[in-house]
Amino acid sequence: MRTVLSRRVVLSVGVVLAVAAPLLSVPAVAAVPVAVTARAAAPIQVPFLASGGHVAGAGKTGFLTVDADGVARWTRYSDGVSKVIASSGSGVHGSASDVVLVTKARPQRFGTESATAYDMATGAAPVTFGGFEGEARYGVGTALFEEYLDFDIRLVTPEGGRDVEGLEWIHESSFSVVDSLPGTALVVRRTGEPGGTNLVVVDIAGARVSDKYPVSPDASMMGASITRDRVVWVERAKADGKTVLASAKRGSAEVTRTPLPRDLGPGDGGELIGDWLVSNGGGAGSGFVAHPLVDGAPVRLLDHAESVRKSGDGTVLAFGTTADRGRGVYRIAVGADGRPAAELIASTGEPPAPTTPVGFTSAAVPAVLNFDGVAKIPLSWKFSTSQIDLTIEFKRRDGLGTFVTELRPRTTGTGVLPDGSLGIDWAGESGYRGEHLEAAPNGTYDWTVTAKPWNGMPAVTATGSFELKRSPQPHDYSANGSVDLFARRADGAVDAFDTRWDDATGRLVTGQEYGSVIWWGDWNAYDRVEATGDVAGTEVFDTVARDKAGVLWLHEGDDVRSGHQPRKIGAGWGVYDLLAGGSDLSGDGRADLVAVEKAGDLYLYEGTGAASAPYKPRKRIGFGWDVYNELVAVGDVAGAPAGDLVARDGAGVLWLYLGKGDGTYAPRVKVGGGWNEYRDVVGIGDGNKDGRPDLYARSAAGKAYFYAGTGDWRAPFAARTATAVGADTQYDRVF
Repeated sequence: MRTVLSRRVVLSVGVVLAVAAPLLSVPAVAAVPVAVTARAAAPIQVPFLASGGHVAGAGKTGFLTVDADGVARWTRYSDGVSKVIASSGSGVHGSASDVVLVTKARPQRFGTESATAYDMATGAAPVTFGGFEGEARYGVGTALFEEYLDFDIRLVTPEGGRDVEGLEWIHESSFSVVDSLPGTALVVRRTGEPGGTNLVVVDIAGARVSDKYPVSPDASMMGASITRDRVVWVERAKADGKTVLASAKRGSAEVTRTPLPRDLGPGDGGELIGDWLVSNGGGAGSGFVAHPLVDGAPVRLLDHAESVRKSGDGTVLAFGTTADRGRGVYRIAVGADGRPAAELIASTGEPPAPTTPVGFTSAAVPAVLNFDGVAKIPLSWKFSTSQIDLTIEFKRRDGLGTFVTELRPRTTGTGVLPDGSLGIDWAGESGYRGEHLEAAPNGTYDWTVTAKPWNGMPAVTATGSFELKRSPQPHDYSANGSVDLFARRADGAVDAFDTRWDDATGRLVTGQEYGSVIWWGDWNAYDRVEATGDVAGTEVFDTVARDKAGVLWLHEGDDVRSGHQPRKIGAGWGVYDLLAGGSDLSGDGRADLVAVEKAGDLYLYEGTGAASAPYKPRKRIGFGWDVYNELVAVGDVAGAPAGDLVARDGAGVLWLYLGKGDGTYAPRVKVGGGWNEYRDVVGIGDGNKDGRPDLYARSAAGKAYFYAGTGDWRAPFAARTATAVGADTQYDRVF
């Protein structure tokens, strides 16, 4: 597995450690001669690593890398030819061998479906095998460790799958392979006890644990390595940060712990090569250094290493950089003089450049982000250089909303602003790298921005926070500023759609769908359902529904995924043919309800804002409304001081009634004909984030459309665009 030096280290020891009796000196470590495959004098060219990546495996004939886009390649030492093994999205497993394993996930299900083994040394035909019950985690040669059934571990090979004897199930355990030899894996296995960690040697051929070594409970393990004869690891004391080298003979339970002659800085990481511990230093600019375990001065190898990997020939490969030779893959080995040295064997092709660590300068992130009437808000961060890639993460403190995106200006040519800062125009959405986007809920968010310099130096992280605020919006049941729609199925269950506006296509799309989310009753009991706006005094909007006995019920909305038990408003509502709610018709800031009696009289129910009695007694405000078969409260579509109505007559003509703000309307204005096509017409509020209310319409055939509001009373809606939200014949009504 890859070792990211700023987080964790995997120690590689191609040596035999002598057991040290005294604790005041460090035992000498005898270097084993390494047979190195002949390589060309000029470095191999690996331009695909210029934008970042890591060394994922290293054998005797070549090495495996994964670039910043997730593409895995095997590069031969002999001629520098690089072959693509897998594209982004595949599971790639390298080890200290010439075998590369590529796993395929089960479609639409958790776990691994199959694995393919590629022998890059022989070029033999790939071997594909299955037998997986869970998810493959780590590969060693042609074997994969698979996690299944709540942390149980199996080994899966082309011959089949087997449980690993001795790797018992441990609640909330952790399992990782930290080093390997042919046929053997060194595993970290947490015990479930506070601070409890074991190093476990697994015999792959026998699928069993052969040795087990406890790590000191008062120390954290920096890394571990295995040889034919020994297991070694480095521990850092939690109390004072001092480090020791722990060593145990394989087959023996005795562990020798020897203080290292110097304390390593936090986050060092490293590899053991002969009598040297190679690691990044304790701070920015300290470099990738070889520390002698016996007397002697440290040797600076690289200005920084991004990842390291044990090689099948006993050396170590590091993807890193130096100011004089540039960025690429370096081979670290102990020379004839007993000192380690770094040889550039594969170059990214970038010219050598200064390796100055990057520094954070400032952030242009307001303390409060208010998205009322705003589609996007610019956010930016400035560092000491613009030659960086950014990873941007916003995370709501309760964990219910996370946004992650990346800026890679060297690759895309975008993201850098005129003042040298890097930024985005955020649409107030949550999602992961452009996928699973939906409107982010209101709340306090912490932001984390990680800058990765192009020169390969250490990444720098800046943090901060902001408050995301939106006022309650029409048809917003989840307090995230986006339009929500409910759709009733034939069986009476109700699905919910949290929508978002997609700038790329100019369409209303589904941000999140919640299937059968409303569990409090069969909605087929209702013959009329209306979204009413906020009539119960909460942050989100409510729904009224009339049952077939004429009783009106209030469903208070607190989230699209849940709801309160309905509250009875009153009886006798069966006298009305049409109901429409959601607009403020009286100008008092509260949502009102209008109803048309069978005789054609129009009545206004002014909202009170109290859930116990949400409406005042009715007022008659019109007559002759029995010519209409659909009535919709659409909000302020024409810039007047109050909410408006649209009504459809029997001929399919849609009419606009502009509210005056006193509960009455101006004379009607013809919108257009052909509206009999639609079974559902819904005033959804501002769906496209332009500050004007919009309209949703759905036909009996299940086709759905979005009508953007124009703000012009003479032509209040733009031409329709298709939407997939609720566009399904399984729904009998959308509201």
